[in-house]
Amino acid sequence: MAIYTNLPIYKASYSLLLDINRMMPNVPRDCRYTIGQELRKKIMEIIVLIYRANRTRDKLSTIVKMRESLLEVQVYIRLMCDMKYISERKYINFVEQTTSMSKQLSAWEKSEISRRDARTCV
Repeated sequence: MAIYTNLPIYKASYSLLLDINRMMPNVPRDCRYTIGQELRKKIMEIIVLIYRANRTRDKLSTIVKMRESLLEVQVYIRLMCDMKYISERKYINFVEQTTSMSKQLSAWEKSEISRRDARTCV
């Protein structure tokens, strides 16, 4: 089992959290304490789920929860862009980060499915 802080998905999630937190002072107060707060909570939830998935044997259900939370993060970011709270340039950066995270989660999920199938065949 790898140290969860060394996992690429953890590093990407933490980087996204840092970028979101750096951007928040420039967001209007009403958005900062509604959408912004929920966005940060969801990213923190993903980070906690990375830790849980890394330490458990059955990772699949946790990975599915992470993917659902990541979808919520993507919707919040899209909403902030559509409401003009963040620039399109920042939006593109966030989309690239969440897409990278999504690809990593998808690969992790496929790996766990193949590992589970290999265990059931033996």
